[in-house]
Amino acid sequence: MFFGIRVSAVRLRLVAVLAAAVLSTGCDVLNLISFSNSPPGTTTTLVLVRHAERDPGLDPPLNAEGQSRAQVLKDVLSERGVNAIFSPELIRNMQTAEPLAQTLGITVQPWIVANYVNTAAFADAVVDDILANHAGQTVLFVGNIGSTSLGTTGINEELYKRLGGTGRPPNRYQDMYIAVIPDSGEVRWIKTIYGPASSLDTPL
Repeated sequence: MFFGIRVSAVRLRLVAVLAAAVLSTGCDVLNLISFSNSPPGTTTTLVLVRHAERDPGLDPPLNAEGQSRAQVLKDVLSERGVNAIFSPELIRNMQTAEPLAQTLGITVQPWIVANYVNTAAFADAVVDDILANHAGQTVLFVGNIGSTSLGTTGINEELYKRLGGTGRPPNRYQDMYIAVIPDSGEVRWIKTIYGPASSLDTPL
C-alpha cells in the first residue's frame, strides 16, 4: 500500500495536449480534468505551484504582475474542488493563495519558514500531513524554489521528488503540476501551465 492509504480508481480524463497548453483565462484546459473529491481514504490530489511574481527583497509582497497571476490562479481553481491550501508563511506565498482562499471560504494553512532549514524533511512533513488529514481531497500547495547562491533545493522540487517526479520541477511562475496519488503504484503527474509567461522567468 502506498503511504498506508486505501484508494479507489483514479477518475481522471486527459488529452495529449494538456502538458503543453497555456491557460490564459484559467478556464480552457482544466475543464479536461475531472478532479475527484473521493471519500476519505481514496485518491488524493496535490496541486503544486510557485508563488506569483514579486519584487526583490527578503520577504516582499507580490508586484502587479504577481497580483494578476494570483487572480488567474483563483479563476483556474475556484471550481476544481480544492479542499485545503498549504503555504509557507511568507508574504508572497500567502498573497498568491489568498484570492482563491477567500473565494472558497477557507483559511490558508501556514507552514513556518524555519522548515526551509531542511526542505527534504519539510517535504516529508507536508506529504504526511496531506495523506493523514486530507486523504481523498484536493490540496493546493503554494511553494518556492531553492537558492542557487546557497546551494539549497526548494520545497517545490523536494515535493516533486518525494512523490516520484522526474525531469524539471515546477519552478517557473506559470507552472502548475498536479499529482494524483493512488494507494499503490506510481503517482501520476500532470504537468501544465496557467496564465501568461512571466517577465521574471528565464526562457527554457
